[in-house]
Amino acid sequence: MSPVLAGTVVTPTGVVDDGVVEVRGDRLGYVGPRGGWDGEAPEAAGVLVPGFVDIHCHGGGGHAVTSTDPDEITAVAAHHLARGTTTMLASLVSAPTDMITAQVTAIAGVVGAGSPIVGSHLEGPWLSRARCGAHDPAALAAPDADVARAWLEAGRGTVRMVTLAPELPGADAVAALLEDAGVIAAHGHTDAGAGSFAAALRARRTPVVTHLFNGMPPLHHRAPAAPGAALDALARGVATVELIADGVHLADETVAMVFAVDPGGHVVLVSDAMAAAGLPDGDFELGSLAVRVTDGVARIESGSIAGGTAHLADLVHRCVTVAGLDPVAVVGAASTTPATLLGLTDRGALAAGLRADVVSLTDDWRVERVLRGGAWVG
Repeated sequence: MSPVLAGTVVTPTGVVDDGVVEVRGDRLGYVGPRGGWDGEAPEAAGVLVPGFVDIHCHGGGGHAVTSTDPDEITAVAAHHLARGTTTMLASLVSAPTDMITAQVTAIAGVVGAGSPIVGSHLEGPWLSRARCGAHDPAALAAPDADVARAWLEAGRGTVRMVTLAPELPGADAVAALLEDAGVIAAHGHTDAGAGSFAAALRARRTPVVTHLFNGMPPLHHRAPAAPGAALDALARGVATVELIADGVHLADETVAMVFAVDPGGHVVLVSDAMAAAGLPDGDFELGSLAVRVTDGVARIESGSIAGGTAHLADLVHRCVTVAGLDPVAVVGAASTTPATLLGLTDRGALAAGLRADVVSLTDDWRVERVLRGGAWVG
């Protein structure tokens, strides 16, 4: 029997304190106040939100998507699914061309096989050497149209986003090629000034900033750099920005500022999770680089932060309970906006007719149970 749940329901337009969510097969039926529900008695739940959509995730549970083994990639998806992420992109890191080709091919084999993974995100190797963070400098390269075409062919339509630094020679031409193929050309890991970064965003059909503030110069009142240009574009509603709101990559006050700037629906929360997510401190790898996790913070030998160790649900929890942000805006940034960005019109919100991806949270916004396509996970 399909579940009917009652609790605090977060919809795109508001919070229904005493609401009901009905599941009909793999779709949502009734979503609204309990007073408007006349079916069977619902099962009590806490806070009900749509399944989370993570467009920037490298790994978790000791597994990484930077692999040619479909089982390894599937294990990453299963780890995050159990923690509320019902849809995700598999994010690769800078590596030799042939290796990325093989990884993109492996991810393509997982997509569509019932996996939460709907495509790949190539974060590199077309990044600024000065702002490469935890990417192997030896693997960095200039944007190359022939290489881009080879990766698109290997992905068989599953390459969904590529991050590149817009100031690199050939970046604009490759970004345009990607967009012609229906791929989001995101900009990040950049040393560009404010003017050139703003021009790059204006040139994009779907302007996206990869993890705002991270992998770029800091915002300064006399040199606003990429963050200043991104915030200006965000405030005017002409760009979407990723935020790693885990309390490590960004201060809670910074996250609150960005949400305050957003006119609505242009912030995307991302985990940037790597293999250590969900595990105790220890030694791990991100691509070809050794990573040590201490007190939950992953760093390479240089001291650069090497991805996240939290899940998207943890970011949602922090934004609501620590940063004190509007739950509707936070849930939108973790579900609705990323789903819309990827063109996934069948999910991303609690509304009748959409896919029954539902996360049941405790009253303090911790994951309790997960529904994907109307079926309980685990």
